[in-house]
Amino acid sequence: MRKIQLLIILGFFSQMVYAQVKPTDELYKTAKKLDSLIFDIGFNKCDLSHYDSIVSDDLEFYHDKGGITSGKEAFTISIKNNICGNPNKVRRELVPNSMKVYPLYNNNVLYAFIQEGEHDFAELDKGKWNKGSRAKFTILWILDGKDWKMKRVLSYDHHL
Repeated sequence: MRKIQLLIILGFFSQMVYAQVKPTDELYKTAKKLDSLIFDIGFNKCDLSHYDSIVSDDLEFYHDKGGITSGKEAFTISIKNNICGNPNKVRRELVPNSMKVYPLYNNNVLYAFIQEGEHDFAELDKGKWNKGSRAKFTILWILDGKDWKMKRVLSYDHHL
């Protein structure tokens, strides 16, 4: 009985060690910065110049309405043509307090993290921003050398 209690306690604490990180954690701040580069700078301001350094060559992006986009080049072209090239501009905003970050370790060495949250979209029409959909997202970021790369993305549950 004592061994079972010890295993339960150890299991509980091991989950705490690898659970989501706090917003004050350095990894959370890194995720927030990467999110800003992908969405605030890239998606909203259409400055895609940094995508080459933070998007994995073999990116897979799964969207519940738009299907699958494979590869960095296809992803960048899709943003350029569908978001930045659209006369009715689209804006993305991270829903406050929705972002969570979960570190992934291999032999106690950080190799990746999962970022999840919700985001709202709005469309500019005749000079006015109109509320669009809200969706959930999950992103797998992989450490490639010293650089974080967006490797896998799920964008789902889009609803008004």
